[in-house]
Amino acid sequence: MRGALLGSVAALALAAPAGAADHPIAFANYSYSPADETAAVGDTATFSGDFDSHPLVWSGGQFSSTTTGSSRQFTFTTPGTYAYYCAIHVDTRGMKGVIVVAGNQHPANVSFSVSPPAATVGQTVTFTYTGDPDPDGTLVRWEWDLDGDGTFETTSSTPSTARTYTSPGTITVRMRAIDNGNEPSAVASQALTVAAAGGSASSLDRTAPRATKLRLKGLTLTFRSSERATATATLRRRSKTLAKGTAKAGRTTIHLRLTKAGRSVLKRGHRVKTTLTLTLRDAASNARTVKRSMDVRRT
Repeated sequence: MRGALLGSVAALALAAPAGAADHPIAFANYSYSPADETAAVGDTATFSGDFDSHPLVWSGGQFSSTTTGSSRQFTFTTPGTYAYYCAIHVDTRGMKGVIVVAGNQHPANVSFSVSPPAATVGQTVTFTYTGDPDPDGTLVRWEWDLDGDGTFETTSSTPSTARTYTSPGTITVRMRAIDNGNEPSAVASQALTVAAAGGSASSLDRTAPRATKLRLKGLTLTFRSSERATATATLRRRSKTLAKGTAKAGRTTIHLRLTKAGRSVLKRGHRVKTTLTLTLRDAASNARTVKRSMDVRRT
């Protein structure tokens, strides 16, 4: 029986992630040594002693109790506090211990450089990670959203990548770093302006759309836009958002939807003074926000 248990421990040890550490904990004479231990995610702890005389129980139920054998290894896959004790001697002898498993840490600063900072169509643009190293491991790959659609479609094993853009515009490029624990960092982003071939960044559209003739009838907002743009609108009273809505590019009518707070404040037939906030954004990501004080009456 003891040989089978030792064989299981050896198999677990071989399966431990690369770089993981084992923390040996011996127990005898009504105490664990060490009784307080700190580990990292992926580490293991090997308990050695007489489990028949000192059954091992985990306070949080993270692992099943061990009541036989002389050695058992446990692997910690999530951060947290793992308290344990001897089922027989915890009250009479205070036989207990704890293992604190620290969470994976990430770079404090995540950033990247763009060269050239303002490009033209057909020109290669290079992106390079300039953030901090991983504080408790190693950065092993970098994921990039180079087309600005919100999806990290490009992966590099070095902290640099490049792309050539085929059409002008302003793109929000995003990047995140992945460490050897397969944990992603925070996302860094910045705007890249790509000018038409033979032109310059200054030739791009930098004029934000303008909204005029705003009219609110019930919960329907209409307006005019100086150019084709998406729209986002909210109605607020003091610190509460009462209603909100959006319109696709080219549309100039928004049907506002009440929030839970709005249903409480805007009673049918009552008129309430609100602040309307309307933001228009064009295809080049130029945006303009306008605020108006408006009375709204829910019909």
